[in-house]
Amino acid sequence: MDRPISVDDGGLKIKPELMKQDRIYHCVYENRALLFFLDEQKFLNCYEIDEPELVDIIKQCDEESIEAALKKYGATLTQR
Repeated sequence: MDRPISVDDGGLKIKPELMKQDRIYHCVYENRALLFFLDEQKFLNCYEIDEPELVDIIKQCDEESIEAALKKYGATLTQR
């Protein structure tokens, strides 16, 4: 099965045509987390994260848990 985001020996592969709108896709590449989001106008947005603590959290996420993990991390930031 083809995946919208994949990483292999050839590098990062992005297939926006396989993405659903309003869903966050993620991967870790070269010790950075990359978040991808296809908005309502079908524009692809990409966010790069190099904060080690957050990258470690993202490494443990699957497709279903990424949004909850990001919300939880954001909530901890507001409490600091």
